[in-house]
Amino acid sequence: MPSPDSPSSSRGPVIALAAGLAVAMIAAGLFALRTGLAAFAALAGLAAWAFVAVVATQLPRLRWRLRGIFCVLGPIAAVALPLWFHLRPPAVTAGATTAQLQLAAVALALLAFAFHFLGTFGAHVARATPAAGIAAAVPFARLLAAAHALLLAALLLRLYTRHNALPVVGAALNFATAVLAAEAALRALARLYQPARLRAEGPVFAASVLLPALFGESGPLRSLAATIERTFGVKLADTWLVQLSRALAAPLALLGALGLWASTAVTRVPVESRGVLVRSGAFAPDALPPGLHFHAPWPWGRVVVVPTERVQEVSLGFERDLAGPVLWTEKHFEGEQNLLVGQGEELLTINVPVHYRVRDAVAYLRHAGDARAALEALGYRALLTITTTHTAFGLMATDRVEITAKLRAELQAASDRLGLGLEIVFVGLKDVHPPVAVAPAYQDVISAEEQRSALVDLARTYAVQAGVAAQMSAAQIRLTAETAATERRARAGGEAARFLAPLAAYREQPEVFTTRRRLETLEATLAEVRQLILVPRSARARVNFFQGLEGPSPLSPTPAR
Repeated sequence: MPSPDSPSSSRGPVIALAAGLAVAMIAAGLFALRTGLAAFAALAGLAAWAFVAVVATQLPRLRWRLRGIFCVLGPIAAVALPLWFHLRPPAVTAGATTAQLQLAAVALALLAFAFHFLGTFGAHVARATPAAGIAAAVPFARLLAAAHALLLAALLLRLYTRHNALPVVGAALNFATAVLAAEAALRALARLYQPARLRAEGPVFAASVLLPALFGESGPLRSLAATIERTFGVKLADTWLVQLSRALAAPLALLGALGLWASTAVTRVPVESRGVLVRSGAFAPDALPPGLHFHAPWPWGRVVVVPTERVQEVSLGFERDLAGPVLWTEKHFEGEQNLLVGQGEELLTINVPVHYRVRDAVAYLRHAGDARAALEALGYRALLTITTTHTAFGLMATDRVEITAKLRAELQAASDRLGLGLEIVFVGLKDVHPPVAVAPAYQDVISAEEQRSALVDLARTYAVQAGVAAQMSAAQIRLTAETAATERRARAGGEAARFLAPLAAYREQPEVFTTRRRLETLEATLAEVRQLILVPRSARARVNFFQGLEGPSPLSPTPAR
C-alpha cells in the first residue's frame, strides 16, 4: 500500500476531484428539488459518498476528533440524503419541464466528461507518483463518470422517446451507494477483530475493494480476475471454463448477432394498436391488426406500431396545468395565452383541452409528420375564428356548448381535409377567464351585472305580486258592490211591497183602516209619555176616558158595578 503522505503533485487531482464531486452533489440536489425526480437524489447521495471518501484521504494530519466527526457524519449524511428525499418528498413540486430536463442533460454530459478526464489524468499521475489518496480517488472518479453517463442516457430516452428508465437508474444508483455503505460496515466490523498491528490506517470507507476491481486501472474484468487470483490463489487463465469461453466467444457472438438480426423480422402488435408495414421505405396500404406478424428483416422491412385506441391530448391556450386552485386572480396554468374575442374588443384567457386518437394508422404515418403540432395549429386557427363571433359573456357562460361543438366539427373537418387520420374525441372549454392582471376589475363588473340582474328580478317579482294583489282587491271590491246592490234592491222591494200592502185594506174599509192607523199612531207616539190623571173624590167609581174621540166626557162617571 502506498504511503498516505502523498506528494504535493498528486494532491492537485484529488482536490480537483473533490471540488467536482461537491459541484455534482449540489447540482444533483438542486435538480432533484426542482424536478421532483428521485434519480437525481440518488446521484446526489452517491456523489456525497464519493466526496466524503475522497476528502477523508486528505485529512491525515487533522486531530482525531475532527477527523472522526467528519468520518462519522459524512457517510451518515450521504446515505440520509436520498433516503430523506424518498421519505419526505417536497410538498409542492411543479414537475419536470422539458427545458429543465434539457439543462440537466447538458450538466450531466459536462460532469461525466469532467469525471472521466479526472479519472484518466489521476491514473497517469498515480503511475508516475504512487500515493494512497490518488489511488483511492481514481475509482471514485470513474464510478461517478459512469453514473452520470447512465443517468444522461436515461434522461435522453425520456426526452426523445416514450421510455422512462429514470426509476431504474435511480434504483441502480441507490443500490451502488448501499453496496459501498455495506462494504464499509463490513470492513469496520472486521477491523474490530484485527490485531492492532495489522489494522490499516485511515477511514474504512476510503479504501474500497469493489471499486478498484470494477473501475481500476487495468479495466473491470482484469481487475476482477486479479482480485480473485489474489484472494483464492486460482489462476483463471488456466481453468477449462475460461479456455472454453475463449474458444466459443466468437461463434456465440456471431450467433447472437444473427439471432438479433433475425428478431427484427418478427413484430408483436399490441391489442390497443395497429401496425403499419414498411417495405423498402414504402407504407403498406392496409394496417396490420393486433397479434404476431412476420415480415422481411431490417433494413428491407419493419413494422411501425401506432397506438390507435389510446386517447391523447393537446392543449390550446396553455402549456401545463399547475394543478392549483382555479381562481381568476391566481395563475393556475403555465404559459397561458390571451385571445381577442367579440370583434377584437375584449381580451380573455381561454384554455381548451382537445382529446384525439389515431383513426387511420396508415394515413397518420403517411401525412402527419408531427400530428400533435398540426392539430395544435389547426385548433388555434379554428379557435380564433370562432371566438371573434362571440362576446366575452357568451364564452364564459351562455355559448360554451355551441362553441365546443363548432370547434370540434371544424377540427374534424380540417383533419379529414389534410388526411391526418385523426378522430377528435372531445373538445372542452376547461377555463375561460380574463387575464390575471385585470381579473379584479372583471370581477367588479360581473358583480355589478349580477346585482343589476338581481334588482331587475326583484322588480319583476314585485310587479307580479302587486298585479296579482290589485286583481284580487278589484275582484273583492266588485263582489262587495254587487252584494250590496243586490241587498239594497231586495230591501227596497220589500219596503215598497210593505208600503203598498195597506192600500188594499184601506180601499175595503176606509173608516176602520183610518181609525186603526190613528190608534196605532197614538200608541206608538204616547208609549213613552207619562200622564197624571187626577180624579175627584166624587168620581171614585169607574170612569171611562176617551181622548180625541167623540162621545161622553172623560169625566162623566159610569155606574158602579
